[in-house]
Amino acid sequence: MQQGVMKSLRKSLVPMNPRILEPLSKGFTLIEIIIVIVILGFVSAITIKFLTDSLRIYTMTVNQKTLFDEGKLALERMCRDIRDARGIATPAAGGSGNTIVFQRTNPTAHDGLNETLTFRLTGTALEKVKTTPAATSPLASNVSSFTVTRGAAATNNENEITLSVTLLLGSGENVTLQTRVWPKNLPRDTTYKNFTSYWREEPSS
Repeated sequence: MQQGVMKSLRKSLVPMNPRILEPLSKGFTLIEIIIVIVILGFVSAITIKFLTDSLRIYTMTVNQKTLFDEGKLALERMCRDIRDARGIATPAAGGSGNTIVFQRTNPTAHDGLNETLTFRLTGTALEKVKTTPAATSPLASNVSSFTVTRGAAATNNENEITLSVTLLLGSGENVTLQTRVWPKNLPRDTTYKNFTSYWREEPSS
């Protein structure tokens, strides 16, 4: 009976999980932890660089498109008015500058009959100057250069007006746009690009 008691007592002392008595041989060493930290830091750096580059490219694209839209709208507005010019005072034939002065033919909702209009660069602002009534309105901002070039009489293209505008942001984005205009109501010649003498802009009804 004494042996049976000792046997049952021995069984009760044995733990349910024998692994508890095994030596603590599992875990991470310091070197392993350092390697994991280095790898995670490297992956994080690559991820952060990818995100910042993507954000920078997105911002640059948005700024570039904003400049393009602003410059395109300014050129379209100038071309519409210059196309109806009946006389160009500045620049002279064969000349260029950052100002164009002309007299438009037909009235519009904003401009009068035979009114003198001026497009000029003032600082970084491209402006339209009216005379009746006197008023100045901005066409575009952040303009670094505006050039008006008129063809030379010697080459029979003195009625050809070339407009070039460059817009620049402080962050470095820039865009340059250029177009050509042939006013409809200037004196004609056989080489003029408005169907010789039978094309004249009519006022809208």
